[in-house]
Amino acid sequence: MRVISYFLTIVFVNYSLGCDFGSFDSNEATRFYHKELLKVYSPDKKKYFTINENGTDTSDAHTQVFLNFKHGGAGIYATQGINKKINAYWKGNSVIVIETFKDYEATQKWPQVQSFNDIVKIEYIEK
Repeated sequence: MRVISYFLTIVFVNYSLGCDFGSFDSNEATRFYHKELLKVYSPDKKKYFTINENGTDTSDAHTQVFLNFKHGGAGIYATQGINKKINAYWKGNSVIVIETFKDYEATQKWPQVQSFNDIVKIEYIEK
């Protein structure tokens, strides 16, 4: 049972990150669009965030800011579509500032995320 659980966890995590697994019952590959636009480490180098474009293809994709902790990660902001002018930066080791536009409809927008005792607050600047 553990083997199946680990396998399903790996498949789910990699699928959600847009990795290419191919088809399990044929030789046809299932492709996903993924493009990392930015990767920025916190000043203490203990965590980092990325801005990515992900989807089944470029016409059905979203842009997401994803925070990576030592023992996990979380999506913190997302909007539908690609080629979005989103910028983000660290303000100390526990605050991320995300600059976006008011007309971008957020499908994900967290004010803070936490991994164990490590809390990161998110500040939004909407132009």
